[in-house]
Amino acid sequence: MIDLHMHSSASDGLFSPEQIVDFALQKGLSAIALTDHDSLGGIEAAVRYAKGKNLEVVSGIEINCDEEKVGFKEIEVVGLFVDTENKALLEFVEKAERDRLLQKKKIIEKLQKLGFEITFEELRELAKGAIGRPHIAALLVSKYPERIPSIRSAFEGYLGVGKPAYVDRVQKPGVKQAISVILKSGGLPFLAHPGVFEKKDSVKAIEFFQSQGGLGIETYYPYNIICKRKGLSGQQNSELIRFYQKKAKELGLLESGGSDFHGGDRDTMGMVQIPDTVLEKLKFALKNRGR
Repeated sequence: MIDLHMHSSASDGLFSPEQIVDFALQKGLSAIALTDHDSLGGIEAAVRYAKGKNLEVVSGIEINCDEEKVGFKEIEVVGLFVDTENKALLEFVEKAERDRLLQKKKIIEKLQKLGFEITFEELRELAKGAIGRPHIAALLVSKYPERIPSIRSAFEGYLGVGKPAYVDRVQKPGVKQAISVILKSGGLPFLAHPGVFEKKDSVKAIEFFQSQGGLGIETYYPYNIICKRKGLSGQQNSELIRFYQKKAKELGLLESGGSDFHGGDRDTMGMVQIPDTVLEKLKFALKNRGR
C-alpha cells in the first residue's frame, strides 16, 4: 500500500518528516508523498532519513488556491514528483510562506481580542518550524483544555472557515497558476480531495481543474474519517472512491490520493487502501509526458 498525501511539521502537520517515515514503515507502506501546504521544507529530511529503508519518498506539495469567481473559495492542488530545486517553484513557495506567516499573526491577534492569552512567541516555540492552524489549535488546547478539549473543537469553534478567529490569506494563487508552477517544476498536478464538495459541485470542480491544465484527481481519500459532517460509512466512502475513479476514467485523468495525515485529530495514515499500482501508473505517465 502507498499514501500520496500527507503533511509534516514543515507546514501544519504535528510530526517531523523523520517521524512520518518511521510511522509509514510501521504501517507497512511501500511509498509515501510528503505534500506540505505551500512548502518543500520537509522533503529533503524525509528523503535522507528514508535512505536505506524500505520506503520510497515522493517529493510533493499541496497548494491552497482561491477560485471564488467560479464558486470555490478554497480549492487545493497537489503536485507530485516536483523538482524541489526548481527556481519558479522556490520563488512561489517563498512568497506563500510570507503570506502564511502574516495570516497566522493576524489569527493570534483575533484570538487575543476574543480573550485568549496566547502569543505568537508561544506559538513559534510550540511549532518549532513552519506554523499552521493545527499548531494554533494545539496551543489553545494546551492552555484552555476545559474550554477547548480537542484540535477539532478549536477548528469548529474558532479557526475553521467563517469562524470568529479565521483569517484568509491575502493573496492566494488561482488554480491555473498552481498547475503551471507544478508543471514547470516537472511535476504532475492533481485536484485534491474533490469529495469535500457536494457531488454536483465536485464534478464542476474536476471539469474546471481539467480546463486549466490539470492532469489528475485524488480518487482515494478517507472522507468518512476527515469530513465528519458528511456522515459517511466506510462502505459509502468506498462508493465515493469508485465514483471518482469512474469520473477520472471518463475524462482521461490520472488517479492519486492519500490519507491527508496531519497527526493529532488527523491520525489517518493507512486508513485508505491505495495499491502501489497507482504509483506505477503515475511514473509511467511522468516518463511519457509530452511524447
